[in-house]
Amino acid sequence: MPHRGAGPRAGGRLTALLALMLCLLPFASAAGAAGDAPERLSSGLMWNRSGLPAVFPLQVKSPEGADYFLVLSGSGGDALAAYIRGGAFFKFLVPPGHYVLRFAIGTGWLGEARLFGPDTVVLELPEPLEFAVRGAGIKAGHLVTLTGEPLHGGLRADVEGQFVCQIAGLEGIKPQQVAQERLRGFGLGGDAQARSVTHLRWRLGLTRVEPGTPDARWQRGQFVLGNPNLPRHPPQMTGPDLPQVQSGFRSYSVRSLYCG
Repeated sequence: MPHRGAGPRAGGRLTALLALMLCLLPFASAAGAAGDAPERLSSGLMWNRSGLPAVFPLQVKSPEGADYFLVLSGSGGDALAAYIRGGAFFKFLVPPGHYVLRFAIGTGWLGEARLFGPDTVVLELPEPLEFAVRGAGIKAGHLVTLTGEPLHGGLRADVEGQFVCQIAGLEGIKPQQVAQERLRGFGLGGDAQARSVTHLRWRLGLTRVEPGTPDARWQRGQFVLGNPNLPRHPPQMTGPDLPQVQSGFRSYSVRSLYCG
């Protein structure tokens, strides 16, 4: 029985398929090269796997010349990761707990598996840092300053405390007082926020000045209490010959601000 060939129609389909594969080959090669090409991410939080709210401050100061991939590891494993561009201002919030800070340093980000390639430098802080509440509503975090040469293992990490304080203030309608100039015996120096921050820094032990120095006189002018446990007595300004204070509605608000 004679053998039948594929015929011109089958040969044409094969030729078209080969031509299509040759056309798609450059695009596939370009896509593979783009996937392997390094990139530079923007500074920011990458993920939070702790399941806890991030409320404690962490600031990182880093030199230029490289980027930094920061991972915070706790007792349950890696909890949080962030990408930092070298030399850029970077501050974010961290969940409560004790964490070891580990920096991967380099140029040309290749992903979390490969980091910055074979030239990646790793710096891990020797002691875990604690992020917790201290005192009455003071959120204690840290400032980490990296100095030195980032790409040749010459980095040094200095750690100091950083705090977020909650300040209570009055809002709403303030009482209207007649002839206020006659009743005003003294005035407090600075504004309410400056006095609150100075007092909180004194409570934390961050402000220590010698009595009689200009700093001590300025601090006293900010109305820092020498002993916060002393009872407060309201001024006695009522009498038959004194104008009466009109009552008004007042409410309280709580604000958070960096105080150290």
